[in-house]
Amino acid sequence: MLDNVRGSSWRSHSSRIILTLIILACASVLSPPVRATCKYQPTPNSPGGVSAPQTFQTQTLARQALPTTREDEDNDASIVGFWHVLFISGGQVFDEGFDQWHSDGLEILNDTAAPQPANGTGTICLGVYKKTGPRTYKSKHPFWSFDATGTLVGTGVILETLFVDQSGNHYTGSFEWITYDLKGNVTSDIKGDLKAERITVD
Repeated sequence: MLDNVRGSSWRSHSSRIILTLIILACASVLSPPVRATCKYQPTPNSPGGVSAPQTFQTQTLARQALPTTREDEDNDASIVGFWHVLFISGGQVFDEGFDQWHSDGLEILNDTAAPQPANGTGTICLGVYKKTGPRTYKSKHPFWSFDATGTLVGTGVILETLFVDQSGNHYTGSFEWITYDLKGNVTSDIKGDLKAERITVD
């Protein structure tokens, strides 16, 4: 009698274990996989099941696939380089120089504006500039003013607005050349046009 009870109890316990294992196996097969991801999953309202928003890589590839626009071509023409420049006011050449424009926003001008130093190499002064639009730039160029004896008599600033042509080998624009005495009073204000041609090693 006791043996019958024990056998029945063991079979009942074994059946429960087997049933539990079967349920767990079915659940693991039928449940969708769960995993961590950094990408957005498709949403039911997205057309075609496309996830939104797009990933950074997808957006980058889409931009690269776009056809080149006129503005893209304009942006390729840079002022960076070495130039021969003429400052023209009242139909006459007011100043002439060699101008270097650097990619870091700095500019160096070696010009012939009087008075000239004793070594005759021209006057060197520095400026800053920034891009304001496609092929368009503006610059600010401070300098010292000396008289014919080389005595410091004041300061000055050249303000320029420049436009590089599509070839990238010429630019035109306008300038304002302002000088001040040592007390900061304006002593002259000259406006005009400028034009430049790129200098290359060829």
